[in-house]
Amino acid sequence: MPHAARAVETIPFNDVNGGLIQVQGSVDGQGPVPMLVNLGAGVDILSSELGRRYVAVHGKYVSLRLTGERVDLPIGKVVTLAVGGVPVEAPHVGIWGGLDRTGISGLIAATAFRNITSTFDFRNHAIIIEDAQSFPERVRPLVRIPLVLQDDLGIALAVFARFDFGGGKTGLCEIDTGSQGITLDKTFAQAQGLQRGTAASGTIPSIAVAGAPQTTIPTPTVKFADLIYDCDVGNSFWKGRAFTLDLPNRFMYVSTSS
Repeated sequence: MPHAARAVETIPFNDVNGGLIQVQGSVDGQGPVPMLVNLGAGVDILSSELGRRYVAVHGKYVSLRLTGERVDLPIGKVVTLAVGGVPVEAPHVGIWGGLDRTGISGLIAATAFRNITSTFDFRNHAIIIEDAQSFPERVRPLVRIPLVLQDDLGIALAVFARFDFGGGKTGLCEIDTGSQGITLDKTFAQAQGLQRGTAASGTIPSIAVAGAPQTTIPTPTVKFADLIYDCDVGNSFWKGRAFTLDLPNRFMYVSTSS
């Protein structure tokens, strides 16, 4: 069984900027402030204004954005970090000026869900923290999919699953709730015969979670860019669906219909 959360909690979220997950968060009991749940962020991040007030900086972490751009983050600790009133783990918190003047005060990364099971329900716009009773009931009708976790020095965490593009073509894609759409690396797409020409966007025959053909989306519109991974799957893929992350056991569970 996965690590049991203290209790079942529900965190409501709003769709902003074309599908990003916005929640109300608080730092050291102060808030609420708007934050994005961004599984692709690597590490929890606060804006410069919030970070200067609450982060006890003890070092630096160098991160690469999806396009390979280097980001140098001062990192440290906060006393508490909560999302929708639910305390989450935050062993390392970075400060990033890129959030300043965006109206967003922080990013909640996959590290917050490292030791709990959580359901991202895009139909009902909620993140549900599961416990030992709710988890089996939740995932019983779902399809179990293995995950690959990229754990960098115990500081940053990224979540990957294999996706199927049809015709035996697959890629290891980041599950990125900080992205709206689906983006394929140009080199990967060309090698797989999924991109022809130099257009920055186009359609591909299909996309599905590998092992769950019921999740197939035919002829999706995707972007092509220079990425550091095969592909990046954002929230448009999950529209009307739900997935449950069991990061302690490296599985996700996906609904097969929208």
